[in-house]
Amino acid sequence: MQSVEMIPFGLLAGFVDDKEVRITEISTESFCFRVREQVERPRHIRIGFYDLSESMYREVELESYHFMEKRQEQWYVSYTVEVFQQDYVQAVQKLFREYTGYIRARIEGTDGEMAQITCNYPVNQDEIHAKSMEEQKSIWFSGAQIRPVVRGMELALALDRRIWYNLYERNTIEKFTELYWKENGIGGWEQHKIIPDRLYIGNAFCHLLLPGEEQLFALMEKANVENVGITLVFPCMREFQVEEMVKLLKKVENWCEKRQIRVEILVNDWGMAALVRENGEYLEPCLGVLLNKQKKDPRMHYKKGSTRGLGENNLQAGFYRRFLKDTYGINRYEWESCGYPQVFPQGKNSLHLPYYQTNTSQYCPLYASCTEGERGKQRLPESCPGYCEQYAYIYPEHLHMAGRYNSLFGLDEELVKHPEQLKAYQQAGIDRLVIGL
Repeated sequence: MQSVEMIPFGLLAGFVDDKEVRITEISTESFCFRVREQVERPRHIRIGFYDLSESMYREVELESYHFMEKRQEQWYVSYTVEVFQQDYVQAVQKLFREYTGYIRARIEGTDGEMAQITCNYPVNQDEIHAKSMEEQKSIWFSGAQIRPVVRGMELALALDRRIWYNLYERNTIEKFTELYWKENGIGGWEQHKIIPDRLYIGNAFCHLLLPGEEQLFALMEKANVENVGITLVFPCMREFQVEEMVKLLKKVENWCEKRQIRVEILVNDWGMAALVRENGEYLEPCLGVLLNKQKKDPRMHYKKGSTRGLGENNLQAGFYRRFLKDTYGINRYEWESCGYPQVFPQGKNSLHLPYYQTNTSQYCPLYASCTEGERGKQRLPESCPGYCEQYAYIYPEHLHMAGRYNSLFGLDEELVKHPEQLKAYQQAGIDRLVIGL
């Protein structure tokens, strides 16, 4: 009788009455399980088999069985159960076939081959990729056009690195917007001269990509004169930055008070949220994308099985939104378009597109590659000449993702190709679009 011991409990789960038990060995004729205390005349025994081909559990309820052996060990009780059911035999045989293939792929194959077995990942397409970020963007945005597909939604452009800070500083908002679209290969400016209502100034991921203080206030002053709303964006704040950040927030508060305007502050850690709450009535904190946890992965469309709850997170809970409002004064939530339908809560919701962040490292892998020759030799950069202005990580074309500065980003290709889908987002509760190219 062939049996397999200690199959991972993610693939094989046992239940005796309402108690989950650990199955330690299984064959087509019997199985062993252990519990902390002995079992007295169980009414129901169920075994859940994970089906790798369908990415779901299939449950077998045992009706014909008997307990063959009971062993009292020092810390637990072990039982051996003989089973007389054909559906049980078939489920075990299928589990053995899939588990054997899984083990063989883990030992002999690459990660891509492993993914091909488990979710039909197209490993043969992994060698197809662009030669540069410019070429990659030309592929992604080929034929993309500015179109006024929605009305009544606020439009914002994200200025998240030096090239955009400098470009806006030298040009009017109209000329800057024209160049912003054209620099990214997006047409339609001549037909639809759409001017943003707001600018997001700063970077949510890297503190070295924030504008200098002098330039920051120059950009704010220019936006204010041109009647453009202002949202200042900050990344996760490290301990050594706290004192400097307190001083900067006070200066921003004073600037706002003199002009009697309010400025949004996009926060990406709780310390920053507390500082904004403490340092001014003219500052409005917004929940940044690093605090608004979403399920994001460019491989998500390879996922099998149930997608229930995929588009939801903790912001659907009213008590959590009340906590954010009462504790930090947060009423606006920043979301990213991730390539699947999402559920948005009551309140103010901004949607960032077409990119969405999946990973961020404060110990920058791109900086490590440029200075050490290996992305694994990472450390916190104290200063940086701006390698990310010239370099990026390129990934297989079918993944629609890239590595920019210290983060990885996916592209929501559907929204690029079919911007009319934004109407559905508006109906779902989005009142502001934030374009970051």
